[in-house]
Amino acid sequence: MTSVGLFGATPMEYRCNVWNKPKEPVSNHPRKGGGLWVAPTRTVALALRRYVLHQHGICVRIFKCTIGEILYETNGRVKTDKLFFTEHDEVHDLPSLSK
Repeated sequence: MTSVGLFGATPMEYRCNVWNKPKEPVSNHPRKGGGLWVAPTRTVALALRRYVLHQHGICVRIFKCTIGEILYETNGRVKTDKLFFTEHDEVHDLPSLSK
């Protein structure tokens, strides 16, 4: 699976059942250095999903995941040094995007 690369992030290949880590050295700076960005809540994940569909025409999948150390955090995003998920962590009960 490949990330969308929102907000200028380099797209990255993610794999299930392994710890996914950024290719660049990690940094706690919000705009510099490596790290992986995740949505802190289901609500934010759904909003990002709608944004990507409407702005870029891409339907994305959402997974619950376990994250490593929090490097930086805002209300809408969390930057971490690693994340882990399985194929069973995919969120399937999402509402329709037709709204």
